[in-house]
Amino acid sequence: MKRHILLIVFFLNILNISGQSGKASYLGMNLLQLPALTMNANFTSEVKPFLSPLVELGYTLNYTKAIDFIGFILTPHSKGANDGYEISKQSGGYIKIGTFFNLRNDFQKGNYTHLGLFLTNSIVNEEGIYLPLEQSVYMPVEVNHSKYIVGLSASLGFELSITNRLKSNIDFQISLPNNNYKNLYGYRNFIPGMGYKDYEGYWFPMLIWNIKYQL
Repeated sequence: MKRHILLIVFFLNILNISGQSGKASYLGMNLLQLPALTMNANFTSEVKPFLSPLVELGYTLNYTKAIDFIGFILTPHSKGANDGYEISKQSGGYIKIGTFFNLRNDFQKGNYTHLGLFLTNSIVNEEGIYLPLEQSVYMPVEVNHSKYIVGLSASLGFELSITNRLKSNIDFQISLPNNNYKNLYGYRNFIPGMGYKDYEGYWFPMLIWNIKYQL
């Protein structure tokens, strides 16, 4: 945890230095994560025309109660047995640190494509009941745990200017978590900051729509 705090301080120092040189800094939020019951805020700064570091914090209240239309499109939510687990709560927070690589040569270009590369640190809390599939008598067992999962997230998106101080970007993100995600209950897994998956695949998809205001 101390290492992650030092990383955040390091990135904030970079953003502060860039702000002193007159480059634009932005405070934003991801609107498409709100239906997934995830509160978030992010801070980006234009260090160079081609480089925009980002720090993002978020917390998911309970994904099992979410109305995640985009998540249903990216990976359908199965009503299968889920290996005997019936999850009633999926919550937790995350810290995302990384940068956008902007495909532009100068700050005057307001609309451009960018690539993102991030390290996402998540805490996943799960609660529910477990009923072994081979059990003939219904005897559910209450289960709960918390898991720390770190993953590499990459994105491809487009950024555009709405007004002089308001900008937006839409990105498709893929996250590859470490092996700790295999310790989550069942196969209907949600990781804050990385997204949801409901299949045997390894990657977690997410569509991001960010609105940000120049400070």
